[in-house]
Amino acid sequence: MQANPIPKNLQELQQKVAFAENVKRITDQILAASDLDHILLDMRKEILSIFDAEAVSIFAFDSEKKEIFSKVPHIDSVEEFRIPITEQSLAGFCAKYLRPVSIADAYNIAELQSIHPSLLHDSSYDKRTGFKTKQVLTYPIVADNKYLMGVFQLLNKKNGTRFTRKDEESVAEISKALGIALFNLRKITKKNPSKFDLLVSSNRITQNELDQAIAESKKGVSDFESILIEKYKVPKLEIGKSLAQFHKCPYIEYNDRTIVDIELLKNLNVDYLKKNHWMPLKRDRTAIEILTDDPSDLDRVADIKRTFPGLNIRFAISLRRDIAQFLGSATGQALGETGSTRKLDENVSDILGELVNEAQEAAAADDSGAGLDENDNAIVRLANQIIADAYRQGASDIHVENTATASSARPGARCHQVPRMGRGPRRSVRTASNRRPPSCGCLPQRHT
Repeated sequence: MQANPIPKNLQELQQKVAFAENVKRITDQILAASDLDHILLDMRKEILSIFDAEAVSIFAFDSEKKEIFSKVPHIDSVEEFRIPITEQSLAGFCAKYLRPVSIADAYNIAELQSIHPSLLHDSSYDKRTGFKTKQVLTYPIVADNKYLMGVFQLLNKKNGTRFTRKDEESVAEISKALGIALFNLRKITKKNPSKFDLLVSSNRITQNELDQAIAESKKGVSDFESILIEKYKVPKLEIGKSLAQFHKCPYIEYNDRTIVDIELLKNLNVDYLKKNHWMPLKRDRTAIEILTDDPSDLDRVADIKRTFPGLNIRFAISLRRDIAQFLGSATGQALGETGSTRKLDENVSDILGELVNEAQEAAAADDSGAGLDENDNAIVRLANQIIADAYRQGASDIHVENTATASSARPGARCHQVPRMGRGPRRSVRTASNRRPPSCGCLPQRHT
């Protein structure tokens, strides 16, 4: 006995039910999306599967830049492209007027102008990818029937005809779900400030370039800071300013005139500091100032507080390469420099003794009259040490007298004399201008 064939109208009903179930399944997935990329990238194929179309594009609305944007996945990267909200593209027109647009031929100027006299098809995507756009169905994605969330776009009906009324109804249903999902995501993930907002807003780098730099740094070949500076040519100072704005700390760039308090480094492992990107710079009556590239790193902050228990900590931003340079300068081991490192516990007496020995050895070796140069290592260290000691004591000024190399620092109203160089063969110290050094030197101003 042969089964009776299913009536045609029943087959159509079953197809409609199956299609409705698929649309319901897709909308449920859209509403459950955890982030924007899940909608723009991961759901594209799933959404396309229920339509008789060759491609689909989902655009989100950027309320800050007043643009719509979409993302296209590639093998090892993600491409973001943006469209102005103007009549210069079908998606832009749809976003501007919140009107659905159905086109049988995207390159038919007469058809485009019948919708709006300024409407154009943006062919840049076709030229870049080789894709040939023909039929287009574009639908606005809105929330509460008034807030623009994005644009949904179907491209090229597979049978070559215009998109149907049924397609429009299905697109409207998907767009409604997208509007709810995008609106909820915007509320949940309302853009939090990021470390590099200033770089993007000041056009030092685009958001897409920033995302690519982050992805590249995660591969571990080069650190993020170096990628920004070397690959994207972002000035070091601008990176520091952006970090300072985010962390609400001052930015201190490496400068060989900035004095590092050597006392704070005595019991610390310099290699550990370089690896963990922090170092103590100086201390005053209120706190110890710590340089770091990330004061929000809780583990690092905990280590710093364990290192200086019971003391107030004041953070300042410094890039990793700045910190390495400060440490190299403080220990006498500049970047790329070889040779002995500076003693972290040396004092003025040690350096003066070294100067006496050098002077005696030079005098015994020759009587050519050549003097110590102001760039000689011991001279530079002596000057730095006198300034550092005076700074720690809160001195207001330093007096240098031309009497057997005496100097004194005056903290408040008291005057403290540093050790003198012993009598014996001495050579003159030449300054670059061959003039006597000033008798009084003011201390560098403190950072506050």
